[in-house]
Amino acid sequence: MSAPLALLLDFDGTLVPTARTPDGVVVGEALRTLVTAACEQLEGRLAIISGRSLEQLDALWGRALWPMTVAASHGLELRHDGHRRAPAPARIFSRLARETEARFGAARGVVIELKSYGLGLHYRLAPDLRGPVERWAEECAAAHGLVIQEGDMVFELRLPGADKGDAVRAIMALAPFRTSTPLYIGDDFTDIPAIAAARALGGRGLAVGARIADQADGMLTDPAAVLEGVRALAAGSSDAFIT
Repeated sequence: MSAPLALLLDFDGTLVPTARTPDGVVVGEALRTLVTAACEQLEGRLAIISGRSLEQLDALWGRALWPMTVAASHGLELRHDGHRRAPAPARIFSRLARETEARFGAARGVVIELKSYGLGLHYRLAPDLRGPVERWAEECAAAHGLVIQEGDMVFELRLPGADKGDAVRAIMALAPFRTSTPLYIGDDFTDIPAIAAARALGGRGLAVGARIADQADGMLTDPAAVLEGVRALAAGSSDAFIT
């Protein structure tokens, strides 16, 4: 008898379309209801893994997220069964946010996303600033012992010590995940370690869009296709996400 499925989902670009700015994302009641139903159908074997902080995710999802397993800040934060595991707060990112604002500022189109354990430097509104933003990120990382995580038109400065692959391994060691087979779905460079970890644990990884499709076992066209699969799972289908 095959092991049951565990569904591990990235958030931005996977469950919701990538917005022009981080605060442009909206989680509607329909999405909350759908993901809750899928989690119940899978008997709790559904987790969200995101580069956003847990504080950001809770603000977007509200109470709907509380019963679910969530890995935030690229795996530095993990909440399971109502218990949160995370390192001590890092004050360096507030300082770097101020320094970045002084250097670029919103007027130049660089959006600064302050997180609990990281700082996102988004250049989607000013693609010509990619080079200067990357050099600034490298300077900050070298000066403060940070890691640079490249994403979809963003360079994120974050603490070392975890990535989404680590998050997958940590989650799959927990009940009720540990006796299941992981399916990870993500759209971005940050999701590649998670896909590799899911494969190493006997599971699969699917890409949303073409950006990392060569690193995955199949591709879904967009978040709408992801939601279609989640909807099928919530309805009890065994054919969801077969690509």
